[in-house]
Amino acid sequence: MLKYPPLTPTSGFTLLEVVISIGILLVILTIIYNTFNSSLKAYTEMETRGDAYAQARVVLNRIYEEIGSIYWSEDPKSNTGLVGGDEEEDDLPFDSLHFTSLSHVRWAKDSKESELCEIGYYLEKDGETGESFLFRREDWNVDGTLEEGGRPLELAEGIDGLNFRYYDGEEWVDDWDSKAKGGLPKAIEVVLIMGDPRQKRIAFSSIIPVPMAGR
Repeated sequence: MLKYPPLTPTSGFTLLEVVISIGILLVILTIIYNTFNSSLKAYTEMETRGDAYAQARVVLNRIYEEIGSIYWSEDPKSNTGLVGGDEEEDDLPFDSLHFTSLSHVRWAKDSKESELCEIGYYLEKDGETGESFLFRREDWNVDGTLEEGGRPLELAEGIDGLNFRYYDGEEWVDDWDSKAKGGLPKAIEVVLIMGDPRQKRIAFSSIIPVPMAGR
């Protein structure tokens, strides 16, 4: 008679062990996903914050150069001057600054344009999105209307607030009119207020001397 080997139970996983293993795997995958998601969010915030710093640096450098080239003459027929308005919107500074400056670039070599021009900086808010944009206005026709005319161009976005202050030699004041004051401020403080991804605001400031004020 043929003899068969006795049957022996084969090793394997029970249903309970499989369920426990899957549970542990899901916990590990959840931890990995949360770690990756947090790292990606932090990287995105740092990148956006870095863009804000870069944008603020470019804007402040531009304003610094043009304020440093401010030109003013006591002659009323010169149509030169500086007007700084003190305004507020949604509890944030919404100031403007308009002045004559020797900063106009003549692109054509034999152009009859002068280096003297009117420059303006101000904010405008989008009525739909509520986002504020910084505009720079330049007018080659120096006609004395410092706050009008010229060609406005968007200089930066995401600027929540813009503040200018003026140093008269003794104290800082919030507005300025060269005709009423009889001259220029000795220095101008510029503050840019920008938002970041964490719903916080960052303030970038610079104090810019006005060389023409001492003449």
